[in-house]
Amino acid sequence: MTEIFTYVFDIDGVLLDVSQRIVLAEELSHGNTSLFWHYFFSEELLQFDRPRRVGIDILLDRINKGIIIIVTGRPSRLRRITVSQLQSIGIPISSIKEIHMRMDNDLRKSYLFKLETIENLLLKGYTILEVHDDDEEFLKRVRRRLTNSKLYLHSNNHIIELSSRYKTLW
Repeated sequence: MTEIFTYVFDIDGVLLDVSQRIVLAEELSHGNTSLFWHYFFSEELLQFDRPRRVGIDILLDRINKGIIIIVTGRPSRLRRITVSQLQSIGIPISSIKEIHMRMDNDLRKSYLFKLETIENLLLKGYTILEVHDDDEEFLKRVRRRLTNSKLYLHSNNHIIELSSRYKTLW
C-alpha cells in the first residue's frame, strides 16, 4: 500500500485570525458560555475574521508536498461560508482533499471531534506528517496516536512544534 503523505490544518486560529470574533462573541454573550458559542459560530460574526498569513503560507507550501486535509470544529451548517472564506484568503479549494466539519448537533469539545476524525483518516490509509492547530489540548492528546508526526501549535503570530522540547517554526 502506497503511503499518502498528509498535512492536516485547522481553520480558526491557524488560517484565520478570529480574535475580533472572540471579542464580539464575549461582549454579546455576557458570560453565558452557550451564548458565546452561538455567537462565535454565527455567520454574522465570521466577517470579522482576518487572514493569518503565517498559517496560510505554510498550507500553500505543503500543497506541493502531499495531501491537504482541513479538520475544523466549525459546525457543518457553516460549510458554504467557510469555503468562501478560504477562497477569499487565497486557499485553492481544488487543492484541499477533504474538509471535515462537526455535525451541527455535535456539542462535544472540538478536540474530541478532531481526535475521532484523525483516527478515521488513519483508518483510511493516510500517513499524517503534520498537524497544525491552535488547541494545545488537542495536540497533546493526538501526539499519543501520531508518534511520528510533527505537531504545530499556532499561537498569536507564532508557531511552536510540540515535541519533547518546544521550538519555534515560524
